[in-house]
Amino acid sequence: MAAEKNPVTRSGMGMRATSGRARVFAKRCLAALSVLAGVAAAPAWAQGGVEGFSPSLAVLPLPGLFAGLCLLLLVLVLWLALQLRQQRGQAQQLAAQEHARSEQLQQQNGRLEVALLEKAQLEQRLREQAEAFERLANEDDLSGLPNRRAFDDVLARDMAAARRTGRSLSLVVLSIDHLKQINAEWSRAVGDLVLCEVGDLMRRSLRASDMPARLGNKEFAVLLADTALPEAEVACQRLQRLFGQYAEWGGHEAGDIKVSFSAGVVQLGEDDQAPVLFYQRAKNALAQAKKEGRARTCAA
Repeated sequence: MAAEKNPVTRSGMGMRATSGRARVFAKRCLAALSVLAGVAAAPAWAQGGVEGFSPSLAVLPLPGLFAGLCLLLLVLVLWLALQLRQQRGQAQQLAAQEHARSEQLQQQNGRLEVALLEKAQLEQRLREQAEAFERLANEDDLSGLPNRRAFDDVLARDMAAARRTGRSLSLVVLSIDHLKQINAEWSRAVGDLVLCEVGDLMRRSLRASDMPARLGNKEFAVLLADTALPEAEVACQRLQRLFGQYAEWGGHEAGDIKVSFSAGVVQLGEDDQAPVLFYQRAKNALAQAKKEGRARTCAA
């Protein structure tokens, strides 16, 4: 009986020894995987090369070898699952960062668009203000005609162009007759309205290429481009007729107020070397018209 039990005992001891070897083999395979994955250093038994590996583990019975391979496969599956989980987490983290970055860029783009819109609106307002200031600087606020500053600029420019091209240029300087009397008899407000109506009549009767301007209280001027002296006289006569036909001066109907003007007309000549000389010749002709009785045009 004792002899019969010995084989069983030897067999059980053999199986336990085999199982122990399988566990050691699996553990060392797991360690080898960790080394390959870079998460652990090589164990002492593997640092010596082949000589450190126990030959007894190389020869395992089939049941023990199968168990070791199953355990190794399980460890490998778990390791791959862990890697996939880590990669998925990293991908989610990168996606969240990318989303946050995209929202940040959208917000920055929105702020940039608002800033560009505000800049464009500001530039438009500045242009409008600059144009308004330019008009104020060059426009008579009562009659709406160009003022003396604008007239002087255009006079110098047109004189230079006429000398360069050889074209004719004429200048009319006119003064409203008896404006002081109109202010005294009808009020200053009526006199101002008369000046506004003078400006309106001049704009309506002149060509688009002509430039009317108000130079002072009752003094006006007209630059007539490409116009010789006889044609300039005809333009003055036409304007005189319009003054006589207008029946609502100062807002009064039925011709209660009569308005006329005296004018001096000159054509650019060789002696007119400067704008002031050209203008002074027209002023001298105007003085002659006033001397002769007003409501008339004198050419020089």
